[in-house]
Amino acid sequence: MRFKGYALSVKGASHEETGIVCQDSARVYIAEHFAVAAVSDGHGSEKHFRSASGSEMATRVAIRSICDFCERNNGLDGIFLENPSNAARRIAANIICGWNSEIAAHIGLLPLNVHERSIYDKYGGIANEVMYGATLIVAGVTENGCFGLQIGDGSFCAQDGGEMLFPVPEDTKLVGNLTTSLCDNDAIGNFRYFYRKDGFSGVMLSSDGLINSFVNEEDYLKFGRRVLSAVDSGTASALGEHLKTRSRCGSRDDISVAAVTKDING
Repeated sequence: MRFKGYALSVKGASHEETGIVCQDSARVYIAEHFAVAAVSDGHGSEKHFRSASGSEMATRVAIRSICDFCERNNGLDGIFLENPSNAARRIAANIICGWNSEIAAHIGLLPLNVHERSIYDKYGGIANEVMYGATLIVAGVTENGCFGLQIGDGSFCAQDGGEMLFPVPEDTKLVGNLTTSLCDNDAIGNFRYFYRKDGFSGVMLSSDGLINSFVNEEDYLKFGRRVLSAVDSGTASALGEHLKTRSRCGSRDDISVAAVTKDING
């Protein structure tokens, strides 16, 4: 089995104009028998003033957690086939624990500066994880299956033959600009998941800045198919400029994409 991956984050048009850093993160990890993709979108509101670091930690911890899970359980498919909800919850719990540990270490090394302290005091204190608040989407692609975990907004699309679809269950808590988050008190209960035996030929994860730049889901899914084709053919290097244009003409938000394809003949 041969896997190919691609990950990219671009600063949104509104952030370019205001000098705000990109608050998204995207990563892909390719191993011999599995691949992992992760996308995280840091919250942009005032209380979440370290969300750029929070999203970076989220993608890094997610990939590390899944790699550790594979090592401890001799792969992914067996335990997901046996008890998918338990497997998903174990991975989610490991991600949350690792993310909070990273936050504690980061604050220890970089205490709040004067500006951050003024925001902290303005709200009468802010929980550490809230400062770093972010969403997370992660995919694990194996030779024999595929699973996904998601908390918050953004999109996970997959290619099944010639069809593109959304395999992650919808979240009724996502209304307007409201989103669930890694910084929620019940974060583990807000993760949605799926596992599919036999998997997909490719998956694409993206922050909400991308899908919000399309008129409808049909056009977004067509774009997802083109991205997977570009990743598979090794021609995805031009995607960065296209995403910047999407942001300028659409959501004006940061955009992140992480994709994995697999070649059964590789």
